[in-house]
Amino acid sequence: MAQFTNEARHFFDVRRLVFRIGELASMTDVSARQLRYWEKKELISSQERTDGQQARVYTFKTFIQVSLIKYFMDEGFTLAAAAQKADARQNRMAYIHHFISSGLQGFAKVDDQLAINLGAFDAEQTLMALVPDGDGPITYKLLPNAEAQQMTRAEAE
Repeated sequence: MAQFTNEARHFFDVRRLVFRIGELASMTDVSARQLRYWEKKELISSQERTDGQQARVYTFKTFIQVSLIKYFMDEGFTLAAAAQKADARQNRMAYIHHFISSGLQGFAKVDDQLAINLGAFDAEQTLMALVPDGDGPITYKLLPNAEAQQMTRAEAE
């Protein structure tokens, strides 16, 4: 289970995703010229390259920002208003990401089923989300804190 946990964290690490300007343009249907203009206006930014290459590269976060700006512009907003709305949406997503990542305590096996330890429910209990095999619904179970922490720790080893 520890290997699964590490692989899952590595798999979902979007900081590893970078895109060249042509790839970002193709993925978002925003021209490279527009992307350079938006960068000049400081609405987006490219990432510094460590390999000595001059071509611009953009992070996954910038991909989301470009996608949001494009969405709001397609909805009729000006570039400035679309960028402002995209920033607000990004800030809300960052808060949700922080909420989930700070609450996620790890994985465990509960009743022979993969479970996600969602952290303390109250002073005595931990909330576990039981992940179904297939398309079934996610169910939840409260376990005593000590038992849940021991199960999660044991699965990480």
